[in-house]
Amino acid sequence: MSTHRSRLVALGTLGTAACLSPTALAQSWAHFAGDASRSSTNAGSLAPGAGVLAAPLWTVSQDSLGRAITFVGQSTPVVSPSHVLAIGSIQLAAKQFSLYAVDRRTGAIAWAAPITSPTLDSWASPTLDLEHNAAIVATGATLASFDLATGALKWSLALAAPVVNASPAVTTDLLMRDRVLITEYDGFAGNARLVCVNIDAFDGAFNPRQPGTIVWTYPLGFASGDTVAYHRGRAYVGTMGDPGFAPGSILCFDVVAGPAPLWSFDNVIDEGFFAAPAVHQPTARDPGDHGAFVLAASYAFTGGRESANLVKLDASTGELRWSVACNRTGATPIVLPDGRIALSGGLKGYGTLPTLQLFADHQTWSERLWDSALNTWTDSNHNGQIELGEFTVMGGWTHQPALASKQNILFIGATPTGGSSYSPCTDLYAIDITKLPTGVGNAQPGFIAAQRAGVGSAPALDTGSLYSIGAAGLQALGPAPAHTDVNADGVADTEDLHWWEQGRGGRDVNRDGAINALDHDELLRVLRADEQDDMASHRP
Repeated sequence: MSTHRSRLVALGTLGTAACLSPTALAQSWAHFAGDASRSSTNAGSLAPGAGVLAAPLWTVSQDSLGRAITFVGQSTPVVSPSHVLAIGSIQLAAKQFSLYAVDRRTGAIAWAAPITSPTLDSWASPTLDLEHNAAIVATGATLASFDLATGALKWSLALAAPVVNASPAVTTDLLMRDRVLITEYDGFAGNARLVCVNIDAFDGAFNPRQPGTIVWTYPLGFASGDTVAYHRGRAYVGTMGDPGFAPGSILCFDVVAGPAPLWSFDNVIDEGFFAAPAVHQPTARDPGDHGAFVLAASYAFTGGRESANLVKLDASTGELRWSVACNRTGATPIVLPDGRIALSGGLKGYGTLPTLQLFADHQTWSERLWDSALNTWTDSNHNGQIELGEFTVMGGWTHQPALASKQNILFIGATPTGGSSYSPCTDLYAIDITKLPTGVGNAQPGFIAAQRAGVGSAPALDTGSLYSIGAAGLQALGPAPAHTDVNADGVADTEDLHWWEQGRGGRDVNRDGAINALDHDELLRVLRADEQDDMASHRP
């Protein structure tokens, strides 16, 4: 029986669990930028206020043999019900890269799966395929799937070109025809492709393909770092264009029908896209907007903090709603609960600086509300120039922040001001997005709600906890999570509820030393965590 069919049967036999939505089966940080639509948002509860930045629960810096692990500096960890997964390397005769699975509660390494070495210092992140209990990694010219429980290789696909800074997108709603989408790198030869790969079981009638086989491809031309965003059957991807000759584009595809684009948008300035778009589906609670839209920000090789642009497109047609000047970036925009848009960008030098910028969305036009460099600047040498050391460094073109929407806290790192932008962040800030960094040289009190040194790269948020990479290794911040993976198969789903009710597996879900109704209630709460939001936004 296929994974989809078995899940439908399970849902139909669970009584109180029969209302579980598809998103409730998945944890909240399974992709780069959180989910396949690249929202960079977690709607669950963290520690009160910014208390999640208290002392780390654990830090991983060595493997089981005591060898130092160097985690990929700007890569994002991903979070399963029981493990945190991140890419790192140990130094043998040559660097040996692996995908590491770390126990969320203890920080112990559960397994390490060797992977192909990244190309050009790629910071592409792993992705969870929770329906198939798998983790998918794109490094070098290889796309590979690993079993979440053991780290065993499930399948591997040789691509035509390497992947650089592009993370896989996994679909979960294409019944029996789910896919993973990845873009190849061919930055200056023009031969990059968008590749759509099957991940579902073979079915002669509905899906006559084996897992790990290519379904379709599409030539993108010049592409680098172009992670795919996915939403409700459609894939959205950018291109870098032909630098100096043609602007980059955003293209939209029907994943099942592929490979011809449904629409294509050419940038309104002569700059390309090097990052994932974000797809946002407004709900009844969102101000003004009623249809899904796409946000994408470009990278400009010259100019200052307004040399690139942020665009908003109609997700159905590709029609431009507005374009606004922004800092150059390889990061994905984040839609805040009140409709404003946060964007990390810039770097040290080349006419720009690392910043967090905030924009207003007036539906048909946009404006920049503030810039963290400008609005935390003190001109200490009185030369009229914003220089390092005179403002709070946060964000950067390689850095992806994360939003805890229930707390209105944006977690953002400080990219190194010395050395490479690919290195781990030096600090992590918790920004209260209800406050403004007003005044010259003085942020509004409470704007920076908390700060932690030594960590901060592209944080991953899950209920109660935050995970991030720093120079000291992979860190977990916040309290120990509940043990929801009762049957230890690497995923929290209705099968765990079956096991609990049958008296099997790890039943002390809340880890209080007793097994009782409190454990059952906590398991059900976690499994149904997204149900209210799904119903409020009219998702089935």
